[in-house]
Formats: sequence, C-alpha cells, structure tokens
Amino acid sequence: MQSKNIENYIEFLLSAALQKCGNIYDAEDLTQETMLAALSYMSQEKNIQDIKAWLIVVMNRKFNDMLRKKYKQATVSIGDDFDSIDEGTSIYQNDEEDEAENVRKAVAYLAKIYREVIVRYYMNGQSIRQIAMELNIPEGTVKSRLHLGRDHVKKGISNMEKYSKQSYSPITLYLSHSGSPGLNGEPHKLVENDLIAQNILWLAYSKPTTIEEISLSIGIPAAYIEPIVQKLADGELMKKVGNKYYTDFMISTLEDEEKHIPAQKQLVHDNFGLFWNAIDEGLTKIRQQDFYNRCSFDAKNSLELYFAFNCLDYGTYWTFSEIFNAEQHFKERPNGGRWIAFGHVNLKEFNPMDHIELLSHSYSGERIARLEKYADSKLLEMHAYSADGFPCYTYYHSSEYTFFPENTFIDAEITKLLYIIHTGTDPETVGFNPEYLKAVPWLTKCKIFCEQNGKPAINIPVLDKEEAEVLWMICTVAKQAMIKDLKELLSEFFKGKKQDIPAHLDSVPLQKQYLYADNAILFATIREAIAKGKLYDGNYDDDSSGVNQPPCPMILITG
Repeated sequence: MQSKNIENYIEFLLSAALQKCGNIYDAEDLTQETMLAALSYMSQEKNIQDIKAWLIVVMNRKFNDMLRKKYKQATVSIGDDFDSIDEGTSIYQNDEEDEAENVRKAVAYLAKIYREVIVRYYMNGQSIRQIAMELNIPEGTVKSRLHLGRDHVKKGISNMEKYSKQSYSPITLYLSHSGSPGLNGEPHKLVENDLIAQNILWLAYSKPTTIEEISLSIGIPAAYIEPIVQKLADGELMKKVGNKYYTDFMISTLEDEEKHIPAQKQLVHDNFGLFWNAIDEGLTKIRQQDFYNRCSFDAKNSLELYFAFNCLDYGTYWTFSEIFNAEQHFKERPNGGRWIAFGHVNLKEFNPMDHIELLSHSYSGERIARLEKYADSKLLEMHAYSADGFPCYTYYHSSEYTFFPENTFIDAEITKLLYIIHTGTDPETVGFNPEYLKAVPWLTKCKIFCEQNGKPAINIPVLDKEEAEVLWMICTVAKQAMIKDLKELLSEFFKGKKQDIPAHLDSVPLQKQYLYADNAILFATIREAIAKGKLYDGNYDDDSSGVNQPPCPMILITG
C-alpha cells in the first residue's frame, strides 16, 4: 500500500533533488535512484511511519553515494539494515580514505579550465548555469569540461604514483644566449634560481605537453605550475599549441657537448696553418701600431689574446654561414631584448674531473658594453671574452660582486669603472656608486687592473675611436681570409655533426644545431699557438694555483 502512495511524492522528490544537484539532469537521476531504493525497501513489506521524512533521508544517502561515485569513492547500498545505519559512523575505511585523497590529488593536477568547473560543481555545489554565468562560457562548455575533467580525474588516479624522476631528483638547466638581453635580464632571469621553471622546460622539451602532464610528472599541483608556465611563455622560452606547451629553444646534454671535441682537436692539430695563418698576419700588423707599442706587457698580451679570440670566434661563424648559406636572426623579444636562447642539462651529478676536456675548451662569446656620453667621453665600449678554458679568475664570476644590486648590468658598471680608473675621475662627480670600487681588488686578480705607486691602474689596452677602426679593419681582413682557408675543410668536417633536436622544434637556427660541432676549435687553436710560441704563455695554462693568471682578452675603447 505504501509503495503505491510513494508515487505521490515524485514531484516533491524532484524539487528537493533539483535544490541539491543544481541541474535537472542530475536531479532526475537522483529522484529515480531514490525511488528505486525506496520501492526496493518497501517491497519487503516494512512499515514506514513518516514517508516524506524517510524519503528525504533516502535521497540524502543516495545523493552522497552519487558524489562518491563521481569521485570513485565507496558507496552505501540501501538494504535490510538501512534504518540501522548510525549517522555518526564513517562509511569510509582506511583504504577508502586513501582513495578519496587520490581524488583530491587528481583534481589538484587538473588544468585550470577543468579544475575550476570540477571544484565549483562538485565541491562548491554550484549549478551548471551559475558556473556558466560566472565564467562567461556557454552551459554546453561547462558540461563538456565537467565530462573531460571527470575523465582526467579517473586517469589521474590510475597514474597518481607514476611521477617522473624529476619529482624527486630534479635536473638543473643552465641557460645561455646569443644577442642582447632584455631590460630585466631576460632570458636568464626567467629561470635563474628557479628549479621548478628549469624542470618544466626540460619536461616540455622532447614533445609538447599539457599542464596536467607537467604537473603529474613534476609532482606539483597544476595551480602552482600554471603561472610559471605562463611566465615562460610570455618570456618566449615556451610556446603554446592547442592546450599543450613546448620549450622553444635547443637543450643539450654533456654528451652532446663533448661528443666531437676529440675530432676538433685532431682537426686543428693536423691543419693548424689553415686556422692560424690569417691570424698570424693580423698580429704582425697589430704589433706595428702605436696603440700596441704604448701598451704595458700585460696589455699587449691582452690585446693579442683578444684579437685571436675574436678572429677564431667570428671567423669560424662566418665560415659556417658561408658553407650553409644561413645566418642567425635575432628577433625582438619582450623588454627590449634581441636574443637566441640555448641551454644544457646535467642528467647526473657533475664531477669536473670527468669533464676536463669540455672545461678546458670552454669560453663565452664576446661581451660588449656600450655607453654614449658618459662623463667627458662621447663613447665608451668594453669588448671582452671569458677565457673559461684557462684555469683563471673570470672577471664577472665572483662572490665579491654581492655589492652589485640584483639586475645590475655588471659589464656597464665595469666599463664605467675602467674609465674612472684610467682617467682619474672622481666617481661621485659622474654619479658612479663608490661602493662599486670594492670590485677593484678582484679585477686586479683578473689582471684587468694592476697596482702602480700604491694606486690601481688599468692593465688592458685602451684605444681611441680611430685606433679601434684600425683594429677592426685588421680583424675583418683576417676573418675574411679565414673563410677562404677553412671553407673546404669545415664543409667536410661538419658532415654528420648536427645535434638531433625534437621534430616540432622549428625555431632553432642552424648555427645552434651545429654549436657543438666546433665548440672546441677556438681553444684547440689557441693552445696549438701557445705551444708553437705564437702567443705568450707565461705557464698560465699549466698552472692551477691561479698565480700565473693569464691576461684578460679585453679592450676598452674611448672616443
């Protein structure tokens, strides 16, 4: 009799279900489940005193079951012991609580477009209509994202423990660039001291990947990953295609960097004349110039080393461009930068003793700081190479530079300091921070300054604008001659030495793909020249104590 009367409560149940579910689709399902459970119970001829109140209890239980199903949690069926369930008793056992925790984790690793509708709908109880209005998207889009979100949660639970090694053993990515950095130090500042950003870039290098995939691999919820990915994309270190992101520059491993060093050394040894003859002729011309002969002993060797570095650096680059008819194009970047990024990772702990060859052939490309109308000078230019391959002090690597504020352009400040010491200018009259004078002892160790009569003096060549023009002309002639000498030799040598990069990565210039096909040629040639007495040695290359510090390949131009 009661089972027949229950049909009178259908509209009441549907109204109550709609308030709980917030949408007609789930409300109808909840009403149907409640009715079926109630009819099943009543078919056992059990008497119910207050049908309406009893149905609400059934609906509440079924609504909770429905939510648990959506979260892949345990459900409670309504059977003979329905009335005896204690309201204060938890329906979860320990393993079920773990499953609930996995659901919460899976939701945390969802991308924002799915996470925000899942949380609003299931956690906050918002209706599809309300979600659509607040997010300003169609209701159909909300339903679609809920459906896809649920699928992602299911997959996320099954993969919850399948984090990549980077979740517990992160790599360190070292970023370099060619060209001019942005005003805020881009691209370096985008990843500097940010291990999460570095690992995101490595995870998204081999193939485009979603936020969820990055989040699961790195073991950090998506809400924390998204702003970092957005920062990297805005800074043009990453690109977005559809709902996936990929790292938009070439990343190399130690194996990539070291692979061709023995072949390069042998190439230079067997063909030293082709690499050095044009440089030797240029050095002969330089040694005849007044600006050379007025230099101190250290400054002369500094100039010769700079000239050799410059010719080998640009000479091999120009030869490559001639061989492949290709040039690097430095596109405009955010904050005024014009750069091409490239990076490398160490996939295992770095032991310097295992990589002596790489370290002994390492150098950084030419650094140029240019200042116009500083103090009494119309033009100031500092040109320098970092000869990292020598066991020496490097002028821009020092813990003693802690007095430089973050984002300070150290090269620009050192250029000003060079001018102040060279001219004897009072720092305060030109707005130079006197605190930066604390760099003088370190730069003296680097042989950029020396001590004369108890005062610091400049220890690198200083050229005026006209003298610099003569130097550049000699450099240009030498580099053009090197193209003729090396084109045929390097054309054959470069074959098969291009680094493999992911197929989707189409922005990497050809020069970067061959970066480690000629990365050791410069130092291999310098060392051959030293061994043959073509450049001054002073035993600095064989001395690890730092006592025999080599001259710095650096010049200052004033005008």
